[in-house]
Amino acid sequence: MGAVSGGLGGRLDPGPTGLTMFFRYKQSPTGQCLQLLEAYRNAQGQPRQRVVVSLGNLRVPPEEQTRVACLVEQRLRGQTHLPGLRDPASVLSLVDTIAKRVDREGRWLSAPQPPGPGPKPAAGWVLDGVLADRISHTHTTPLGPTLVAWQAWQRLGLPAVLESLGFTPAQGQAAAASVINRLVDPGSELALVDWWPDSSLPELLEMEMGPAAKDRFYRISDQLFEHRQGLEEHLRRKQSELFTTDRTLLLYDLTNTYFEGEALGNPKAQRGHSKEKRNDCPQIVLGMVFDRRGFELAHRIFEGKQSDAKSLVQMIEEMDQLVPEMGQTRPEAMVLLDGGIATKPNLALLRQHHYHYLVNDSRRGRKAYRAEFLQEDQFTPIGQREDRSEVRVRKLTDPLWVVPKPKEAPQAGASTTATGPAPTAPTAAGPEAPDTLVLCWSQGREEKEKAICSQAEEKYLEALEKLGRRIQEGRLQDGAKIDQALGRLQQKHPRVRRFYQVAWVAKATGKTLQWTRLEEKKEVADDLLGCYVLRTDRGQASAEEIWQVYMTLSRAEDGFRALKGDLGLRPNYHQIERRVEGHVWITILAYHLLCWIQETLKDAGDARSWGTIRRVLQTHCYTTIVVPTKGGKTYRLRKAGEPEEMQKAIYEKLKINWASLPQTKLEVAEGSIL
Repeated sequence: MGAVSGGLGGRLDPGPTGLTMFFRYKQSPTGQCLQLLEAYRNAQGQPRQRVVVSLGNLRVPPEEQTRVACLVEQRLRGQTHLPGLRDPASVLSLVDTIAKRVDREGRWLSAPQPPGPGPKPAAGWVLDGVLADRISHTHTTPLGPTLVAWQAWQRLGLPAVLESLGFTPAQGQAAAASVINRLVDPGSELALVDWWPDSSLPELLEMEMGPAAKDRFYRISDQLFEHRQGLEEHLRRKQSELFTTDRTLLLYDLTNTYFEGEALGNPKAQRGHSKEKRNDCPQIVLGMVFDRRGFELAHRIFEGKQSDAKSLVQMIEEMDQLVPEMGQTRPEAMVLLDGGIATKPNLALLRQHHYHYLVNDSRRGRKAYRAEFLQEDQFTPIGQREDRSEVRVRKLTDPLWVVPKPKEAPQAGASTTATGPAPTAPTAAGPEAPDTLVLCWSQGREEKEKAICSQAEEKYLEALEKLGRRIQEGRLQDGAKIDQALGRLQQKHPRVRRFYQVAWVAKATGKTLQWTRLEEKKEVADDLLGCYVLRTDRGQASAEEIWQVYMTLSRAEDGFRALKGDLGLRPNYHQIERRVEGHVWITILAYHLLCWIQETLKDAGDARSWGTIRRVLQTHCYTTIVVPTKGGKTYRLRKAGEPEEMQKAIYEKLKINWASLPQTKLEVAEGSIL
């Protein structure tokens, strides 16, 4: 190793091994930049140096620089037979990182080196001067899902809008990396730094970054959230340009995301009702507005104990910005809500702000219409569902409607509210019309609810029998403790406890636990299995049309499922409020890419999920092909492989030109092989 120097700027002459690379630091405007250099002699025999690769702020410990430079050169020149397997993992990781950078940049001009000592390997199988049996490949990185995400990033016009918002090219690339990572392999900023070198994103973005890049991604997260409003406005416009959609149907729903840790630095992190049953963790609540195709239009983050119903008051402000004013009148827009949000005050609020609504009444409220549900001959089946479970619907005016008192008209000159135009009084035509109801029965929902209730009842009875044995055997005799145990049991089984009357009694032989099934109450509940009630203030449409519109709310459910599953919305590892908001916003940006991919494929007749598409594409990769020749040169060609036919079909639907992907070639002089 005497020929290789680890100095920070000294010159190096080729030694007997022919290994001539070394490290040095160069002062740059932003600090010291680590460079890997190669020493060589020009045609006149004069010693010279050239830069192999600039490594930025990559840190190579001084005591390891000599060995790392040696192994990098061995690898680049194809001398894999030289020993190096006993080096520590820190050295081998640096060697991989640096060799990848050289392959990706493709700018190194190798100088020929004298052959090293020792016997030369046999030529082997030679084809047109190529040592065919020594061809190999290395540094293979998955490409397919990343390429699709990069196409979505570009088609949504995000590079241009980031530039217009003041992002530098490096910041724009880091933003793309953050969002694409969330779609392809979601993780934290620290995980992103580890994922980046082993992805194909550096080829697509033509960007490299050093190991201290975690802080860069934190800063990018802050910067993206700072420009959230401008980005959301751009994405709304772009979606309208690319797809047939409108803003007259708004889907509003909520979900939550919990934290790992206490999140003491975030005042919004509160314990509340967790949809994931993680009541042991603090959480935040995310409210989102979608359009009929499932694109995100606006979102707001609430504290973790925020009730679903109260959130609508604040989200009205977001929705007022989504439906543009047309003179003095607002275009008719309908809001779809779930039952937990659709309280009477909220429906009145929507009317005041000139929104129509379509909601699913609460599950508890459906028993008020049991008599109507039992009139089966009044229901009409939904058509064109031969291969799916049956759904029947019935339309009627709400029999429980109470005509509200007329509101006072606003005084002349009254200003509009901060959340939109001031509420207006009912028109001269009379008071507001009653709601229209669509009673729905679903065979699939009935089977699902019946199975859930059966399992819940079975577990409840097992728990009662277990508690009864404890009491009967004398292991639990104190009356107060029996009441406590029974209370805990009832709390764990809210779905079926109302169908049973349970009490403990004291007899001469001891205490026993007794329970009786309330058959009449159970029969009422069974009559309503599979039933639900849709409520709307617009009754002109048929029952089937109203049902079809309501089913688009599943797009919001699909959106939340993607955010929480494929895109890593939960759990949230951040503790500071702005970082939490940045994490949520980056996840939503990744959801925009996902929507573009799925909607573009759907328009082309491909309805597969992102999970399936990602699985099909993951075998399409970038790789570095190492081609040694008889004359002593080794060619290192880095390029994407040819996709398989199923992969080509996906690329064609997304209009991805895979044949023009970047590639680099290095011509490495190794010395005579023979």
